[in-house]
Amino acid sequence: MRNQGGSSQPAIMEYPFDYDRYIKERLREIGDLDERRFAKEILLDGLGRVIRCMEQKYQKLEQRVYDEVETAANQYGIVTTIVQRKHYDPTNGTLFPVDERDLDGKMLSEDLSEDNRVFLGTIFLEADEETQKEFCARVCFPGIRNQKKEDFFIEQTRRYQEAVERLYQVFQDNHVPWETMNTGYLDKFYDVYAEKESRLDREGEEPDSLENVEIWYGKFASAVRYGRIPLWNLEKIFFDKTDFMMPCMDGIYYEHEFSLEGKEERDGYLIRANEEILEIRHEPDRILIKSGTEIFVNWEALHLVQKKTQRSLDYEAPLLTNRRKDSFVRRYAEKNGSCLMTRLDLFRRIMELDIQDYVEVVDYEISEAGRDYPKEKGMNWFVPEEVIPMERRRLLLLKFEEKQRGNYLNGSMVRFAVSQIQREIHEYCCVGVIV
Repeated sequence: MRNQGGSSQPAIMEYPFDYDRYIKERLREIGDLDERRFAKEILLDGLGRVIRCMEQKYQKLEQRVYDEVETAANQYGIVTTIVQRKHYDPTNGTLFPVDERDLDGKMLSEDLSEDNRVFLGTIFLEADEETQKEFCARVCFPGIRNQKKEDFFIEQTRRYQEAVERLYQVFQDNHVPWETMNTGYLDKFYDVYAEKESRLDREGEEPDSLENVEIWYGKFASAVRYGRIPLWNLEKIFFDKTDFMMPCMDGIYYEHEFSLEGKEERDGYLIRANEEILEIRHEPDRILIKSGTEIFVNWEALHLVQKKTQRSLDYEAPLLTNRRKDSFVRRYAEKNGSCLMTRLDLFRRIMELDIQDYVEVVDYEISEAGRDYPKEKGMNWFVPEEVIPMERRRLLLLKFEEKQRGNYLNGSMVRFAVSQIQREIHEYCCVGVIV
């Protein structure tokens, strides 16, 4: 059977037994050539044919069982990548800017500049987690602007973090379960500022930008990338009352219907709450919105595109997703609500995440609380803490090995996996390390 990922291995048997190879290996052990020919005719042509026939029947049965055990459709998977700003393709219907202001440098500069400093631009640090920590520890870097030496200040880009926080709130308002989003790219963007009083502010002069300054990044220079912007598979849709059927009045409230008929069934749709919206309810083929307002304009919906992501010209960076690998065991576990918490089940859940090209979990260790491990910022930093504080829980240390040694995204993949497992395992404080 060929599974979802295109592998020829059966979905249930991870390592199927190769009878054909086994028979050929045993035939080599027969020294007499006449006996070997006779055994080959009997075993390969006779017994081998019976075995192949039985395997085909079992594969058909396996496929039938596999198809009957369905998994919940994932309509809300999130995909991210990065591209050069000049390569952004507005006709690509699967990837959209995380912040649309990235396409308008002047607007972005006006919005982010403050009274005492001017926003110059955003850089991407193509470096691993340790290098990133060192980079963050540097508050400023020297450089030259307008032929004068000057200090330039670096801060992690907050607007992308806020976009993730707002998206989480939209999931909450729509009562849709949140799956950890892989923020490996978004965490590596930094905004660059300069002191405003040093800026030449003449009439008609173009605002300062990274293109007309020189910054000395020292040992980090080889990792700094200019002109990158992050994309994701979220499309904003604005609508008003005319896009709906007539609202149904219930006392002093109105129910407006956002119809899903004619839209792609695999895609997810979420309504962004505002002060006019009182309740959001998802039903088959529609979303009902309760409001005290009969007339409205520019309400916002989010369209999460789930079809295969299109790579436009020069879209070369890998795609980071929070989608899970399909398997029979996963389908069965979800259908029956089982969570065994065995070593095998734990490793299965980790490796179902979209990390298999970068790292692999190889071991784990459980110890009492208080063991000294550096506190890492997870990818669910905005989720409220639970009743039991992390420092009072036992420690679950997950050990990973690199598949692409030295890849700058390996550490991010570990953080992503640990953040999602932490959402599923509440009795432990989860920590991940690369060994």
